[in-house]
Amino acid sequence: CGALKNVIALGAGFVDGLGLGGNTKAALLRVGLREMSTFCKMFFENVQDDTFTQSCCMADLITTCYGGRNRKCAEAFARESANISVVNAEKDSKERWERIEKDLLNGQKLQGTLTAQEVYALLEARNIRHVFPLMSKIYQIAFLGEPVESITEGIVVSEKNRSCGTAFVGSVQKSKLNINEYLQ
Repeated sequence: CGALKNVIALGAGFVDGLGLGGNTKAALLRVGLREMSTFCKMFFENVQDDTFTQSCCMADLITTCYGGRNRKCAEAFARESANISVVNAEKDSKERWERIEKDLLNGQKLQGTLTAQEVYALLEARNIRHVFPLMSKIYQIAFLGEPVESITEGIVVSEKNRSCGTAFVGSVQKSKLNINEYLQ
């Protein structure tokens, strides 16, 4: 849960930067928590459902999405994006994140951007981005030049596809795959 919450916090910052309000942010957190749960169950053995309602997950996710540095920097990224006509995707995005981090964090480092890159690469390699539309959308906004306004698509699509992740996790668990073999 710990690293994934930082990815969801980027999405929360995008929502804040767009001024979409508390209901949209709450929906993003709910969908984000569900994707975090699906991800953990898919890639780690013996994950318990109640893990996600404990302080180490849900409370940490809420705190990070309302006051953390990843949220703060993503809000700045979103506000800046409103003033940029064309984004040279990866190069411009990377430079923007580095500058925002330097300007706002006084030496602290962003973790959500690094985790988003790693998660997206794994989802791409396994051809399962469709199971994680919110985390995928967050990456696409942060690094591929997708419009920040498209963050709501990650929330809406997640609602339509919410059973996909559960079915996929179930099939992985039923096949008794060795998780290390699956990740390679």
